[in-house]
Order: sequence, then structure tokens, then C-alpha cells
Amino acid sequence: MSYEYIRKVNYYETDMMGIVHHSNYIRWFEEARIEFLGYCGLPYRKMEDEGIMIPVVSVDCRYKTPAKFGDEVIVKTTLVRYNSIVMELTYEVINKASGDICVTGNSSHCFVNSDNFKPISLKKERPDMDAKFNHALEV
Repeated sequence: MSYEYIRKVNYYETDMMGIVHHSNYIRWFEEARIEFLGYCGLPYRKMEDEGIMIPVVSVDCRYKTPAKFGDEVIVKTTLVRYNSIVMELTYEVINKASGDICVTGNSSHCFVNSDNFKPISLKKERPDMDAKFNHALEV
């Protein structure tokens, strides 16, 4: 399943060259990931309230075309791997007006118990959530 999160580039996200500072793309991945989870019926706040956290294990970002102040971008988020303990997502940041790909990237996450930060299996601990992630992977 893919989800498209749309946002405008803010002035404070740019650098002296007038383009988005590279660190902001990772923040946009996070914004899009949180929205993606909600779209899948898995609001992150609810997961946290129920004792599940999803820390980042790794993140990668490849820069193609700069985004600039005022641009509207689409952050396309796709779940590409899920095994009830780990999930991986890919991202494409696309300039909405031109269709140019600004950035591509991916992130990997594990599911942990918020009390002790030990990995958990959603298949065993939360089959209801596991079913939603499996559905998102298949669609």
C-alpha cells in the first residue's frame, strides 16, 4: 500500500542556497510515516498509548532534485516489508507542480514494548494490528 502525504516547503526549512536543507527530508519521512500509519488504521499515538513504540533502525536518503521554499511536495510512502517484528518503508519526495523526484529513501523500524524497549512480535502480542500491517503490505 502506498500513501501520498502533501506538504508545502517552509522558509525555515531552506538554507543559504534557497533549497531545502538535507536534514529536513528525514523529518518529512517521519511526518509521512505517521500519516501512513493513521491511513492504515494504526494511529501512532494509539499504538504508543497501548505500549508499542516503533523506533528507527536505519534510514537512507538519496538526493536528486532540490525542493525550494513555496514548493508543494508529495511524500509517497510505501510499506515494502513487514514480518510482525520489523517493517521497512520506501519514500519518494515529488515536486507536485513539475513531477520531478526530489529525493528517494527508505527506513527500517522494529516494534518494541515501551516499558522495556525489547522487541515484540505483533503477530503474537497484537494480532489485530498484525492483520492491518499485512493488509497494507498486500494492497
